[in-house]
Amino acid sequence: MKRDILFLCQFFYPEYNSSATLPFDTARYLAQSGYSVGALCGYPREYNTSGEVPVRETKDGVSIHRLHYMQLSRRSKLGRLLNYFSFTLSVLLHIFEIKDYQAVIVYSNPPVLPIAAILANRLFKTKIIFVSYDVYPEVAYASGSLREGSTVSSVMQRINRSLFQCAESVVALTDEMREYLLDHRPELSAERIVTISNWAHEATADSKSAARAELGYTDEDFIVAYFGNIGICQDETALIQAMNQLADHKNIKFLIAGHGNKMPSVRQAAERLPNVRICDFLTGTAFEHAVAAGSCGIVSLEKGLTGMCAPSKYYSYLQGGLPILAIAEQSSYLSKEPLHSEIGLCSDVGNGVQLTQNILKLYRNLELCKKMSDNAVRLYTEKYARGIGLSKYAALVKNVLRTAN
Repeated sequence: MKRDILFLCQFFYPEYNSSATLPFDTARYLAQSGYSVGALCGYPREYNTSGEVPVRETKDGVSIHRLHYMQLSRRSKLGRLLNYFSFTLSVLLHIFEIKDYQAVIVYSNPPVLPIAAILANRLFKTKIIFVSYDVYPEVAYASGSLREGSTVSSVMQRINRSLFQCAESVVALTDEMREYLLDHRPELSAERIVTISNWAHEATADSKSAARAELGYTDEDFIVAYFGNIGICQDETALIQAMNQLADHKNIKFLIAGHGNKMPSVRQAAERLPNVRICDFLTGTAFEHAVAAGSCGIVSLEKGLTGMCAPSKYYSYLQGGLPILAIAEQSSYLSKEPLHSEIGLCSDVGNGVQLTQNILKLYRNLELCKKMSDNAVRLYTEKYARGIGLSKYAALVKNVLRTAN
């Protein structure tokens, strides 16, 4: 008898990036809900602090099989491409493991990975649930990391056509992304795509003062936080400009924690600035305390990426009650929702003057800051809380498995 659902993704437990923690949250929840659940994923390296882990283990009811693959530096385009294809090849070499499952949940990262789900669908009639974290290849076009008409671009487009023809269901992270996919994927019909947002997976710290003291800040400091990736999809220009323009405000401090191919530029700019602290990627209680210490949180999206991405740090900020400082196109939900829900302010991509003005507006109006903080927590609780997203995934899986029987 076939098992219920297999998670097919590059990153998984015990890795700590959101591309690992969100699928594991979902897999564990489904297992606790009575489904038989497995995962075929990559062997952890970059995002792992647990040392050596077994190739196979069962964790919280989820049967995990980790595959070794080439893991080069992701800072170069070639390194990322080789990693993508190496992991996908490892999955294809284990394609018959997918035969044991009625359905597979496959993610858009890496963007060539869905080819394994497509092949399993054709060989074994395995149902496909596709989760679109990012919209490829358009994200790669907009960020300049892939040229339209290239061989890799053509491969991705062929994969997309096949995927959206045979997928039982597609998950978009935002309504904006759902509309984009419907507009740009003619093979996809409206009844087969659902919006399920990501969520924060951290706990919330009890005391802001204690968190600040632990990090060497005082209650008088106004801490502008930027957490997560600063890579091809994020704008670093406005951040660097604001850091420079606010260097003489002794109580305004920038706390930046993360990584990405634009982080070296931020580090270089911060070397001569007394108001900036840069940390490596934070996890667990260290990240929870950093969020608690913050006064507001910056989230950014590069030009041309509206409808294609949904930064995961946004949900952590909301859960932690941080007013949002969005750097995005005005048409993006990252600009619209903070204004509509009164949880933050927005500025144009690359506009450090606007970002500086928004920081000063919050710094000089603590009553406004408190109002936005309360609104952020309320919005998270009512719209983005973990239980909401997990319940939607459970309902989706129930419906897909019903059609599989």
